[in-house]
Amino acid sequence: MGSNGPTVRERGSNMRVGHHFYNWPHDWTDLDKRLQLTKETGYAGWEAKPNEIGAPAETVKAKCDALGIECAAIGAGGREGIDYAHAAGARVLRATVSKEECLELVDYAAERGIVLAVHNHLSVKTRGKGAIETREDLLRYLDERPGTYACPDTGHLLLCGSDPVRTIRDLGERVGYVHLKDIDPAAVGKADKGGDNFWEIGAGALDLDGTLEALQAIGYDGWLMIERDRRVADTVASAKRMRDTLRRLGY
Repeated sequence: MGSNGPTVRERGSNMRVGHHFYNWPHDWTDLDKRLQLTKETGYAGWEAKPNEIGAPAETVKAKCDALGIECAAIGAGGREGIDYAHAAGARVLRATVSKEECLELVDYAAERGIVLAVHNHLSVKTRGKGAIETREDLLRYLDERPGTYACPDTGHLLLCGSDPVRTIRDLGERVGYVHLKDIDPAAVGKADKGGDNFWEIGAGALDLDGTLEALQAIGYDGWLMIERDRRVADTVASAKRMRDTLRRLGY
């Protein structure tokens, strides 16, 4: 496989909607329960880190196959992360890679049908010290690491003052995965990571219609991973509401 990595997908088919494990309560880690709730609340897949899953990748794949859902992405790094994602059936590894390791890891992942996608995230304590937060940070990261893709996080883009719609259009075919997240309109551009800033999809500052239209315009047809990024009293009801919001828009 060449150093430019795999083609993420044949562009133009339907996007799929997933529910991030971070949305579920952190005081229980029952994998079967999380997978079952993912299915029951209407999602086709999910994302998590191996330490949050707490089971071998082969077990994860078998359980997902039995339920008819998918492990959409794994959040990890290096060859171990790629191996785990491959065995779990994921096609995306959400990770950062160094410039020095990029070529090797992109090729290693591509041989296993996996793409590497970097996720922008507000880093209050390390601002200006190499954090990947904004539209400009994502574009620069990809330019410096050929073969990698972006996982634009719409909520963190808004917190940093970047427009998710413009970011997606500028990234174009280098969008390999998406975190859909909404925030309090009063928090846009405030660079404040407080949990109360994150709202349910469609209820806050995110131009959800514009974001989905931008993804359609660039031919994206991968996963839309909903991540509330905030603890709520009734996580199941919240998951259902957010899924219904996207259904009303045709997703």
